[in-house]
Amino acid sequence: MEIPSLPTHVTTATRETALIIDKLQTGQPLQVKIVDQLANKHDVIIHLGNQLIAVKTNIPVTVGQTINVIVDRTPTELILNVKQPPQANQQIPLSLRHLLPKQTPVSDFHQPLGEVLAGINKQTVQSALTQSKELALQLLQLRRLANNIIHTLPKQKNITTAAGLKDAVQHSGVFLEPTLQKMLLDNKAALKNHSDNATTRHQLPLEHLATKALNQQSTELSRVDIKANLIKLIQLLNAWPNSTASQQKAQPQRLTQEAAPSSSVKPTVMTQQASAAQLFDQQIKALLNKTEGALSKITLNQLASSNIDNSTGRQTWQIEIPFLNQQATESVFLKIEQEDPSRKKTNETNPQWVVSLEMNPPKLGLIKNKLTLQNHQISSHFWAEQLETRQLIDRHLNTFKEQLNRANLKTDSIQLQEGPGPIMQNNKPSESILSEKA
Repeated sequence: MEIPSLPTHVTTATRETALIIDKLQTGQPLQVKIVDQLANKHDVIIHLGNQLIAVKTNIPVTVGQTINVIVDRTPTELILNVKQPPQANQQIPLSLRHLLPKQTPVSDFHQPLGEVLAGINKQTVQSALTQSKELALQLLQLRRLANNIIHTLPKQKNITTAAGLKDAVQHSGVFLEPTLQKMLLDNKAALKNHSDNATTRHQLPLEHLATKALNQQSTELSRVDIKANLIKLIQLLNAWPNSTASQQKAQPQRLTQEAAPSSSVKPTVMTQQASAAQLFDQQIKALLNKTEGALSKITLNQLASSNIDNSTGRQTWQIEIPFLNQQATESVFLKIEQEDPSRKKTNETNPQWVVSLEMNPPKLGLIKNKLTLQNHQISSHFWAEQLETRQLIDRHLNTFKEQLNRANLKTDSIQLQEGPGPIMQNNKPSESILSEKA
């Protein structure tokens, strides 16, 4: 079921099944069911009529999925066009489309956060904003939160260690809600045991005590969990007042209080302060946009991780980890898959683990790696879009193999592959969460 590069998705049978194909007519609608899928994701078995046909495809499919297709015959092969769902003519208005949240790489919020923090530290912005006690308090909260986020991001040298990578995965935001739920249950159990052993006359309700203890622990957790920090940052930015308007409102009062001899200098100073405040407002809006996009990406990763394929028993976790590389921020995307051995047709009892990695470091371009652990043996395959990067990886394959051996991991196959590599992220980073068609 090979998919040519056409505006619409099509599928091409790799071998003819005469009993079925001879009876098909051009334009005939059909339903095909995906029966099995090989590890390369491109070779699948479909159920068409009473026949099983091996086909190739480059559109994402899952075992058990039923696809509506339309027959498009050629003299040498059978082409099945994937039937497109009906599209409504009306589009969401442009203004609403701009308001729809878009997923962006989680690390993209770091640069505008640094710009806001630099703006806070400028004396001109401080003098423009600290005229109001409310602004001064929010300015202090934003500075503290920004510093906390920057200092708690994992460093590059940390995520190259097993302990550092484990800690980064735990605080990537994907497991925030389960962690909070576990905290609440543990606190309830501990408080219940305590209340059974103690008699107090004016004892608070158990739910209140558990929630209070949870809030104390969640405060500690939010200092390191990226999703918790992003949620707090969004709340603070949404409540941020317009500093330009506040600064302009304060100008008449300041003019009446200032002495007349220096009045010729004040307009220039006020113009500079207003310009700095306006720039700061723009930085706040840019930071809010990137932060919401990063939070949307984490949420989509959580949704993808909560879906278990019932046909194969495969559990998937999608995690994006932002990290600091010197003063710049990069991110690495991990896709961890575990297959239930009881669902497999072979006699293997050990689960198969597949870890897919995708990163785009500066000057090296897009790099992909798929690592498979089966029967205590590791296979690893690399893909890189730049020729220089492929050559660099090829020169260090033996070093990577030696490192695995030193970690008591047996290697089966360590290879550098040609081509763009497998699709690891189903959604592009700049893609809307919702369809823009209404």
